[in-house]
Amino acid sequence: MMRILQYWRSIAVACVILYGCLLREPRYTLPPIEGGDKWVHLLMYALFAYMLIWDAICDGLRGWRLVLLTLVVPIMYGGLIEIIQEQWFYPRTGDWYDWLADSVGVILGLAIWMMIDKIRNVRRTDK
Repeated sequence: MMRILQYWRSIAVACVILYGCLLREPRYTLPPIEGGDKWVHLLMYALFAYMLIWDAICDGLRGWRLVLLTLVVPIMYGGLIEIIQEQWFYPRTGDWYDWLADSVGVILGLAIWMMIDKIRNVRRTDK
């Protein structure tokens, strides 16, 4: 149980994503931008992946376990939410382009983490 609590940031973001994706009638509307909802998906999952890698590294994960957790889990989570929307949350629908945006967001979140980590490591070696 204590180990799961180390992932509180990721769990919080995952819960917000789930809540937002399963609302039957959202109280807000997106600006009329072509593909605006896809950008929202991309940003949500970039944040989710970023928080997940942060939590996993704090938990001591390294190597393939780190990659498996921080890449596969959020992508599967996004696909599962799309299936749940399609099956049980009318008028919500499952949109596979949303899942694609989720997946791109995960990759973006991991790339941002890697860039920030590289900058941090360069600064440490310069001192």
